[in-house]
Amino acid sequence: MNTRILAPLVPAGLALALLLTACAPAGDPTPKGPDMTPEQVKAQIMDLYQASAAATAPDGWDVNGSWSACPDDASGPRVRWNLLASRTAPLPAAPADLIVQAQKAWQERGHDVTVERDTNLTPPRWILSDPPYLTGTHSDGSYYALDIGDGVAYFEAYSGCVPGDIFQLVPSTPSPTP
Repeated sequence: MNTRILAPLVPAGLALALLLTACAPAGDPTPKGPDMTPEQVKAQIMDLYQASAAATAPDGWDVNGSWSACPDDASGPRVRWNLLASRTAPLPAAPADLIVQAQKAWQERGHDVTVERDTNLTPPRWILSDPPYLTGTHSDGSYYALDIGDGVAYFEAYSGCVPGDIFQLVPSTPSPTP
């Protein structure tokens, strides 16, 4: 390896490393969602789901939403809203056309989205996601995806963790008496 070629690159690499280190959060491993209430993150995800369904296939979705606890932080307990929806029925148009309509709806709601084609899935699917497909989650733990194939559509969304108490959001079930 010719070290004379690499020598000019070392200072630039060090400067980039220092810049990235200076911008990185100071060792806090707990993802922090936006400073929103649980009701606001739930409404935001429900709006994205409803826009996705309207853009692709308005009827016939099986929807399952739930709260989950996040690790507590210095400000107290935290929660996230999760929504999974699926539809297995003929679609009103070609999946490639429907994903373009959904992409517009997502962009109108401020999502920086990418569209990918995954031919490893059966049936092959067009996938709209934020962040990009198969890259993980946003730094706050949020993730949003819609995938559409012939006769199938799936919506998946997880909010970032926000201040909230899971015990106040999920109704408790009384224990049966013996």
